[in-house]
Amino acid sequence: MYKKETRGMDIHTFATDGNQEGVLAELEKGIFVDSRNEKGYTPLACAAKSPHASVDLLRLLIDAGANIHAKVGESQRQPLALAACSGSLEKVQVLLDAGADINAESPSGYTALLHIMFRLHDNEMLLPMAEFLVQHGAVMDCESQYRESPLSAAYLRRRWDVVRFLLDAGADPSPLRWSKLLEAVALGSCHDVKELLRVPGALQQRDRFSRTPWLLAAFVGHLDKARLIHAAGIDVNEIGQCGETALMTSASIGNPEMIKWLIGVKVDLELADEFGQTALTQAVQFGHADCVEILLAAGADPSITNEYGDKPITLTTSEEVVRVLVEAGEDIGDVSTEMRRILIGLEGSSTLRVSKSEYQEGCQRRFGSSNPETMDVPFWQEMIRTGIPAYESKSQFGDLYEMTCVWCFNRFGASFTALPDGRYVQIGGEHEDYYDPDFCIYNDVVVFQGDGNFTIYGYPQEVFPPTDFHSATLVGSDIYIIGGLGYHGSRRFGTTPVYRLNCHTWHMEPVTSTGACPGWIYKHKATLSEAGNITIRGGTIAIAQDGVEDHVENNEVFQLDLTCMTWTRFAAEP
Repeated sequence: MYKKETRGMDIHTFATDGNQEGVLAELEKGIFVDSRNEKGYTPLACAAKSPHASVDLLRLLIDAGANIHAKVGESQRQPLALAACSGSLEKVQVLLDAGADINAESPSGYTALLHIMFRLHDNEMLLPMAEFLVQHGAVMDCESQYRESPLSAAYLRRRWDVVRFLLDAGADPSPLRWSKLLEAVALGSCHDVKELLRVPGALQQRDRFSRTPWLLAAFVGHLDKARLIHAAGIDVNEIGQCGETALMTSASIGNPEMIKWLIGVKVDLELADEFGQTALTQAVQFGHADCVEILLAAGADPSITNEYGDKPITLTTSEEVVRVLVEAGEDIGDVSTEMRRILIGLEGSSTLRVSKSEYQEGCQRRFGSSNPETMDVPFWQEMIRTGIPAYESKSQFGDLYEMTCVWCFNRFGASFTALPDGRYVQIGGEHEDYYDPDFCIYNDVVVFQGDGNFTIYGYPQEVFPPTDFHSATLVGSDIYIIGGLGYHGSRRFGTTPVYRLNCHTWHMEPVTSTGACPGWIYKHKATLSEAGNITIRGGTIAIAQDGVEDHVENNEVFQLDLTCMTWTRFAAEP
């Protein structure tokens, strides 16, 4: 166990930044060379890990008596492992020259060679670093407490260059559980595969990760080998570990040609693994827009949900994938908070750049005094820029015992609408649940330019009440805001609130509607038909039964005719 130091924290910043003069100045002040920062790192560990620190800085710290064997951070790695994971051969050499143990293990059994298989798996320095470590005595057949070896880790991450190197260098192949055919599929030629397919039972053999030759061909991404195995007679929907199919594998690694061919041999597009994820979900998660387009064109369902109820569009952090899914009819409002911040051009931060007085002046929610009022509140702007929760802002200003809610933009139940000119509009939403001191439902409108700039508009409560879990549908230059949950006690059962927001003036107006409305509906979906009607599906309706509020699932379909603002109810799809 380490004890957090109370002095000399600047030395860690200097070491991370590669500021040799700063580090030297701190040492000359008497700062302990092995002092720990809040993450448990020593200055040497910071320098070993940082791409900004030079080998000269490492030598300076080592000459000053830094402990080259110090275990740091949550994973308790030594500086040599950190240097190896940074991809710097020179730093590793300096530490080896100083006496660092190349086979030192973390408490979980990870050596430097095993660590780099995870940290550098998508880096061109993985092979040179692996070669360097092995040449300097790194044990190749080590295992972590989770039975991971450098070879199995490289295999799992499809680093065939490293797999081949380790095997050629003498690594034990048995952890992979390869048959001759499996080895040929992974590393051999098509001729090798064709010959070994003659061996009885070869197609049923499975590797360490439950891959058959068919599944391994997809994992390797070799179409010609897949064709040979298919011709030998296999089930194209064969499943491996956790229910993964060849199509899912091809989607996750981003192999459009393999996907096209698999579709041609009639694989099942909608098979899901043990986590409820289909091939489309995999392609979306890994950001392969070309694969997403192919799967959608073949009929894959873009609205399918996984075991947590997440749709594919909720799982992506790729702008291109979002574009493809929206063109397929998905709602951009379903993207994750992380994806929203990417779209609006805000990277986020954990530190508010406002003064204590600006916090005090702006921490409370207030409604607009006009329709709209531009809310130029520095604290609000910083809360949007950072995206931090209300509790965190209170913590930064020593206000944790304040029991009134603090204005916050870390919300759920807010709508998110894309405008044709590249701007985005977020409306309302809530922060925390009703029992939390920072629970608040908002009625503001924030217009994002898409480049990190934005404007906050406020409205009088009587013009536009606080709303969450509503729908927002763009119709021409207006956004129609329908339904919403709102505060308990404010719900008018049997009615459906409708508001129209003008995207030129940002003026908000309530709209009177007639007919068979859905009632007090929320968490529903709204779509615009070619005829210009808004169709409402799904969601929950708040009702009153014998004076007691209840919430029931909506099983009907409702349409709002915008020409006459009249609702029509359908028992089934219209």
